[in-house]
Amino acid sequence: MEKIKKSANIYSSFMFVKLQPEFRRLISNEKIAAKQEFENMVGSAQEKLFLRTYMVSGLRSDADILFWRMSDDLPYLQEVCARTFSAGAGRYLTPSYCYLGVHQGPDPAAQRKDLDFGFLPKDTFGRYRYMLLHPVVKAHTWYELSDEERARMQAAREQVVSRYRDIQENFFASYGLDEPDMIVAREAKSLEDLTAATHELRQQRIKSFTCADKPVFLCLGRDLREIMDAIS
Repeated sequence: MEKIKKSANIYSSFMFVKLQPEFRRLISNEKIAAKQEFENMVGSAQEKLFLRTYMVSGLRSDADILFWRMSDDLPYLQEVCARTFSAGAGRYLTPSYCYLGVHQGPDPAAQRKDLDFGFLPKDTFGRYRYMLLHPVVKAHTWYELSDEERARMQAAREQVVSRYRDIQENFFASYGLDEPDMIVAREAKSLEDLTAATHELRQQRIKSFTCADKPVFLCLGRDLREIMDAIS
């Protein structure tokens, strides 16, 4: 079987956007055509990168949609994200927050059949409907600790998450790419489990070495067409 020749970083873009009020004032036929043009443009890139859409409208006042995209090609990811505002209803979207992070690529020995898009491990990202997303800035004292002490606190944290079978948590390093140190994406099948695990995690000692971890976004995974219909 064909194998990956080398490991590549996986770049992740979390883009929150707000729909401008002017779009809702368009006549029905104009809105339908604009939404279809926008959906076609977004869908045209799905064969080459990971995409999930989440509805944020109704839970926050400053954003309506989250576009989560991942690629092993940063220039291509940038190009696709920039095109978000170039067609149809996208011309009525305004970015609210944008975060960029990197996740370690798959093992070089991984078989292509175990990867999506040739670079993304299967069943690792975008598995569940509910996602809690937030940036993290670590206190300087965190980096003054020994590797062993940091590892102990990280292991204790992982034990909390492991007690919840249907929770998937991923970290995206932002050093040198964005303002935060990292982005945390915690997905869950059950909203009750998500809130319970988050409460437990806040009581861990490792939390005292966090300087900032806001804003916090609760995102509900939905098809883009459903989201556009709901908010327009």
